[in-house]
Amino acid sequence: MALFDSTGKRMAHRSTLLLSADPGDAFMDAVHVYDPDVRHWHGRLVFNNGVLLIGPVAVTPKIEKQAGLPAGAAVAWYAGAAMQTREDPRPIETKKADGDCLVRGLAVRLGGTTHPAQLQPKRQLMASVYSEQGLEPEQVVEVLRPFGGNLRVEKQKEDTYEISGQDIYFLTSYWSPRRFTALTEPAALGKLRNGQLHHWDLVTGVEASRAARELSLTVGQAALALAGQVDGVVTDVLGFRVSSPEDMLLR
Repeated sequence: MALFDSTGKRMAHRSTLLLSADPGDAFMDAVHVYDPDVRHWHGRLVFNNGVLLIGPVAVTPKIEKQAGLPAGAAVAWYAGAAMQTREDPRPIETKKADGDCLVRGLAVRLGGTTHPAQLQPKRQLMASVYSEQGLEPEQVVEVLRPFGGNLRVEKQKEDTYEISGQDIYFLTSYWSPRRFTALTEPAALGKLRNGQLHHWDLVTGVEASRAARELSLTVGQAALALAGQVDGVVTDVLGFRVSSPEDMLLR
């Protein structure tokens, strides 16, 4: 009973995923979309960006009350953050923010809810493309033009450029492999994080939770088209890997 009491108290201050039933294999399938190399360790999942996910926790009436959870959940997982080390110097607060994104993304994919109810609500609709292969800026324009509008290359420097224009759906920013920092990039990249990658962000400036379905799908289609040209990987703003345009629907 003391263990349950302690669990409920910890959950009261942690980002928590709530599900009405055990999701079975679908849970780990969704987890691997966030980090293909996640590890199990003493009742928790350890992600390569320093996020922890503890559970499953059977939600009893006592835990529900102690943690301040809404009624109706049968099972829960709550996020934590690994301590800083020399190998992983990212601040605890940054890991906690990543934990918020993990919990929110899992809730979207598993049909669950979160506690608190709104986690990272102001994250904007954005898709990121990572690849070991580069592409000339004008070629990127040609790939994105069917989805983005009247695009052109702007602010081109040695390691960066932007693709913008008038009446466009999204702004694209590029960083060369020399700008790549593995510790700040999504765990969804898996072993690609060990290299130096080309990186494009397709940014809308619209909150993901408020973005129109058509815009979300368009950004997903554009990012996947670019990734197809460079044999790359697409991730969403929460850090999950994107395999279809529908994966960009984060409401």
